[in-house]
Amino acid sequence: MSKELKEKIALLNDEEKYQEIVDMILEIKEKDRDFEIISEWGRAENNLGNYKKALEILFSIKEEGEEDSLWNYRVGYAYSGLENYEKAAEYFEKSKNLDPDYAWTYFELGWNLQRIEKNEEALNALKKAVELDSENTFALAEIGDIYEKLDNYESALEYFKKAEEFGRDDYWVITHIGWCLNQLDRDEEALEYYMKALAGEEDNIWLLSQIGVTLGVIRRYEEGIEYLKKAEELGRNDIWLNSELGWQLARIEKHEEAVEYFKKAEELGRSDTWLYNQLGWNLGVLDKYEEELEYLYKSKKISEDDVWLESEIGWTLRNMSKPEEALVYLKKAQELGRDDAWLHLEMGLSLGDLGKNEEALAELKKAEKNGDESIRLYSTIAWNLGQLNKNEEALKYLEKVEKLGRNDIWLYSEMGWNLDAVGKTEEGEKYLQKAIEMGRNDSWIYSEIGYSLSRNQKVEEGIEYYLKAKELGRNDVWLNSEIAWSYDIIGKYEEALPYLETTEKLGRDDIWLNCEFAICLGRTGKSEEAIARLFKAQELGREDDWLYSEIAYNYGRLDRAEEALIYLDKAEKLGREDVWLYSEIGWNLGTLKKYEEGLKYFEKVIEMGRNDEWIYSQIGWTLAKLGRNEEAVENFKKAVELNPYDSWIEYNLGRVLRKCGKFIEAMEHIKKSAEIGGYEGWTDLELAWDYAEIDEKEIAKEYLENVEKYLDINSDAVKEDYNIVKSLINAMPIMFS
Repeated sequence: MSKELKEKIALLNDEEKYQEIVDMILEIKEKDRDFEIISEWGRAENNLGNYKKALEILFSIKEEGEEDSLWNYRVGYAYSGLENYEKAAEYFEKSKNLDPDYAWTYFELGWNLQRIEKNEEALNALKKAVELDSENTFALAEIGDIYEKLDNYESALEYFKKAEEFGRDDYWVITHIGWCLNQLDRDEEALEYYMKALAGEEDNIWLLSQIGVTLGVIRRYEEGIEYLKKAEELGRNDIWLNSELGWQLARIEKHEEAVEYFKKAEELGRSDTWLYNQLGWNLGVLDKYEEELEYLYKSKKISEDDVWLESEIGWTLRNMSKPEEALVYLKKAQELGRDDAWLHLEMGLSLGDLGKNEEALAELKKAEKNGDESIRLYSTIAWNLGQLNKNEEALKYLEKVEKLGRNDIWLYSEMGWNLDAVGKTEEGEKYLQKAIEMGRNDSWIYSEIGYSLSRNQKVEEGIEYYLKAKELGRNDVWLNSEIAWSYDIIGKYEEALPYLETTEKLGRDDIWLNCEFAICLGRTGKSEEAIARLFKAQELGREDDWLYSEIAYNYGRLDRAEEALIYLDKAEKLGREDVWLYSEIGWNLGTLKKYEEGLKYFEKVIEMGRNDEWIYSQIGWTLAKLGRNEEAVENFKKAVELNPYDSWIEYNLGRVLRKCGKFIEAMEHIKKSAEIGGYEGWTDLELAWDYAEIDEKEIAKEYLENVEKYLDINSDAVKEDYNIVKSLINAMPIMFS
């Protein structure tokens, strides 16, 4: 390799212009490529990530290269890129033996040895790299990583810190320093490093979690919870996060919330002593049920068949949300002879908790018969009736409760919900708003008010409440369905789609969902997708005129008029006979140039009472296609009267007036169309035509020039009319004597 070429390649390597190196070498005749040049070619392909190509090139000079340190290094680099770490290590080892003073060979050797878990050998190689180059931050960090994996955090920290001192302050090194400091109980220092790493990593779930737990260790719980919940919002929902949130919430005496998170951890599979202790402790603070139950069980070992004891264990278990177990003990108390209002109330409460509402009501009515006329009993009866959709009966009991003096969030919530259920949404909303005024601020109440408002024709307000419910953590099928439906009602179809997608991800896949998807997709121009959804709804069992109408509507928007007409016919056969149907049939027939047939349907629509600009403009357009221009003018004028701001109508009225020879009048409407906008070039063509017809050829020329600016004058749609106008302009004027 010449000195000049060597310098050029060196410069390009410095500038990371590796493809230019390849291109330069390929320009050299094959016979003139020596070992050094080919080796540089292999290096460039490595740097481009073309590892297989690099190996192919390097092995072409294997005979010369086997005893060359750089050749072995580059082969090792290629194997490493291909994740063949063992093979890579072999070549780096040979390269090192041939040139024992190159630090990067030892780094690469160590890096690859770590990947095949030869940690001791890897450490030796990496430490040699550092010996040769004390500021090799990559080798220092890699040594730190190995020591960390070996749980030698002191040594790991030492090397990570050295890497930091010499300029490695990237996320990877900084977080590893933080982690090592955590393991060494130096949590204040760890927090500093994590916060440093946070810049640019605000959505990093692991980092947010680690900051959260570290803040907890140093007893800054409020801040810790904030970061842990950020991780939760970003999608983390595992045992560790829920356990840690529970623990920190308990430290600031938010025991109810703590229990929720502990139970999440339990649901996700945690079943160890720590979790049960935490649950027990927090439940104990919230009336100490765990602790109480322990003693009740101890008592039971000594005193079997005790009515009070069986009753009390049942009561405790029910309060621990274990109604099924509670019933076992309550029924045992009944077997032992207890038959009073208290027992029947407790059994009713437990059965209700299990969703066995009919059985619950039977027990609750026994309690009532036994003399219980308490707020608690009537409230419980009302609740179970509500669950069975016996809302009118539920309201009667709630009224009794209100008369007895209950005046709290629960009552107003239940009143609102049941009133909604019987269609008294305005009254229901008032009760629900009272619940909010009294302090209820959860997803359910906002969901329910949203429902009330939307059913009371206040859809936009309803959406606001639904979104508030979502903010507060509700993200179920019902809520997302309601939000989507509400956006559909007010014509905000794009906004509806993300909520439908969420609903589907949550498991809903029924007729309603697919139909709602179809409506929103169709109204946003995604007709192909809409049709697929409609056919899915059909597969699921929907077979009615609405479905076929929607399929037809979307085929029409795809200019697939023949298919549209098939489904419009199906809709008609299923009983649809309205303005929309016949309008669509007429429109699609027109698309197929079946103007006479289409016109009959439009006239039928007029007879049925349609009286808007669309129908008159469509009739006008159809008549124009049939050459019935005078009649077309009449209909376009009716359309203009109903909507004087539609550019398309004005344009088409101008066209048919021109065809009728009414050039001055035609120009008025074409100019109006141009003023409204949307038909640039087309309006210019019409005006050029009109001015040419009245022999204002200079003006006509100006407009014709504009046509060329906006339209392709050689296209099929323009060419013929353009040439007619041009010939009119160029024609000699007729001389009269």
